Amino acid sequence: MKLVIDVPDPLVSQIKDTVENGGYENAQEFVNTAIENQLELEEYGDDEFKTLDEAIKELDDSEPEPEEPEENGDPDDLLTDGLGRQEYDAVSTVPPPDQDRLADGPLWGQYNRVFPAKIVVRRLANMVREQNENSSPSGNGLRWIELDHFQDDAAQLARNYGLTIKEFDQKKSRGRGEKIASGLPTGDDADKSKDRFETHFIGYSDRNNKLTGAPPNLLFVDISDEDVSRIGITEAGLEFAELYNPLLDDGPDADESLSPDEREFYIDHTRDNLPAEYEAMVTTAEAISEGNNRPTSLSEHVSELNEEWSQSQADTMRSGLVSRMYELGLINRERVGQRGIAYNLTETGESLLNDTEVTFE
Repeated sequence: MKLVIDVPDPLVSQIKDTVENGGYENAQEFVNTAIENQLELEEYGDDEFKTLDEAIKELDDSEPEPEEPEENGDPDDLLTDGLGRQEYDAVSTVPPPDQDRLADGPLWGQYNRVFPAKIVVRRLANMVREQNENSSPSGNGLRWIELDHFQDDAAQLARNYGLTIKEFDQKKSRGRGEKIASGLPTGDDADKSKDRFETHFIGYSDRNNKLTGAPPNLLFVDISDEDVSRIGITEAGLEFAELYNPLLDDGPDADESLSPDEREFYIDHTRDNLPAEYEAMVTTAEAISEGNNRPTSLSEHVSELNEEWSQSQADTMRSGLVSRMYELGLINRERVGQRGIAYNLTETGESLLNDTEVTFE
């Protein structure tokens, strides 16, 4: 079927830039992916629907700067007050979510970064710690935080610090796919940007008691299914939260979003607890090692993970996989010609092929 739609000139320019600088073969693949993502959001997300224009805009990480810059807050205050590493001996954890509440297969492609989940579990650990310090709990302590309150708090912190990180992305001329602020709520429309962050990188329990969001699907948090939902941190989430992070523990000018220990933890955690995600990374690494290192051919191999995926779904999953694997130091990106992108395995990424322990220097 052929459809004809009117696309405003500003969006045409954004689509052109995204196709040329991102991991899309052409504009057709981009639009197919935008439509597929929108359909998935409407089927499994909340009741707030977006227009096609809004869905396309969400796929473009290089949104324009606000005309009037926001007050981001002092980075040192943000770390000290909300995101800095603390002592977590007194933090009580919750069991991981039941498997039947989680999506099958690897992480959804829109969960395209690991660092946003790091912000969420670090903030959650700090809030649980603060809650217990300010209360006199019995037994094993207060383990849960009201979800709405946590979403508002964490999304605003992520935006404040994300805008500061974005300034360093620009100062250091990081290209698309290399921006450390990617995945954080730094868009021009603050409310929509934070809503997207809450959906993708915090999560919630939907009307069918299924959990959305990267942290629940990584088994880092659980979210209760009740009239007033609550969120708690798991043992794995707490272990990830307390690991040193260059951005959160040194400052927003860091050149890496994850430390070697965090990368190693994530890979070990997926291998031991999330076999579908780990298998997807291995499949991607194998395809790249065999020369299928361009977006289209790589999507074909990723689609073998689930025969029911459409082409657009496979493109979305491939995009998320290579984005996370790049952040984890498993692959590199290189420009091919004026518009193309190719992926190459790093030395660490090659260890996935040998089923050996992945270590980082």
